[in-house]
Amino acid sequence: MKTPDAPRVICYGEILWDCFPDREVLGGAPFNVAFRLHRLGAEVQLISAVGNDARGHDTYFDLEELGLDTTCIYPHKELATGYVNVELDQAGAAIYTIGQPVAWDHIPAPEIPIGNNILVFGSLALREAFNVSQLHKLVQRCDTVIFDINLRPPHYEMSALIDLMKIADCIKFNEEELPLVLSELSIIHQDLESQLAALAEATEAKTLCVTLGSEGAALWHEGDFYRQAGFPTTVADTVGAGDAFLAAFVYGFYLLQEVPQAALKRGCALGSLVAATPGATTEISMTQLDSLMKD
Repeated sequence: MKTPDAPRVICYGEILWDCFPDREVLGGAPFNVAFRLHRLGAEVQLISAVGNDARGHDTYFDLEELGLDTTCIYPHKELATGYVNVELDQAGAAIYTIGQPVAWDHIPAPEIPIGNNILVFGSLALREAFNVSQLHKLVQRCDTVIFDINLRPPHYEMSALIDLMKIADCIKFNEEELPLVLSELSIIHQDLESQLAALAEATEAKTLCVTLGSEGAALWHEGDFYRQAGFPTTVADTVGAGDAFLAAFVYGFYLLQEVPQAALKRGCALGSLVAATPGATTEISMTQLDSLMKD
């Protein structure tokens, strides 16, 4: 449970439908993070947009069923609700084909109260200039800014993302994204600790997280380096696992004010539990999470 004076978490970006060969499920990294934070007990505001279509109507219904506030889910009269065609390879890893243009390419920023806010945003929703301009409005009203790197070719420009990293307090990567960012910044260190140290210096970020698949995750925070081994699991699919990691880390580190190692372990534990279930929003109980963290 969050502390009484815990900040509100604001998740800005895409909400969309993951279209698998046999089903459609609500998804998008900001939604997945918001969902998991809500389930953990955080106060969450999801900011996105949907179209005036069947998927848009279903989005409102599903969000309300999940207990998420829909106040800042804006209806778009012309653009369709976002969708992604998802295929899974033999290892259960997701391959995405992302629709464009869609409603979440045009998400207006609401006038949120200044202070005691944590902003979480990803790179995918920033493929259009309008959303970048709206993001900067939100940044000015938040105390902590967390950038979730989600590189989905061809929906990003690396130089623009580097600029956004420089306004973030915390940046999260996966093991495939990190080398691309290091290359852009001409960081050539071989070991992970030195890479993150150089990246922290280049971006001036206080905190860097990198998920490492079955090997767990690593964290750089204000000059100190932490590692957490992965939790053994049988992977059903990886959809939403990285988002669950981020949600649990944010919840532990920023809301519960856990020490870095404990928050990193919390993130790895929830990510592992989600990877063991199909889809991004399968219910995970606090008992399951607590039990795994004790192992």
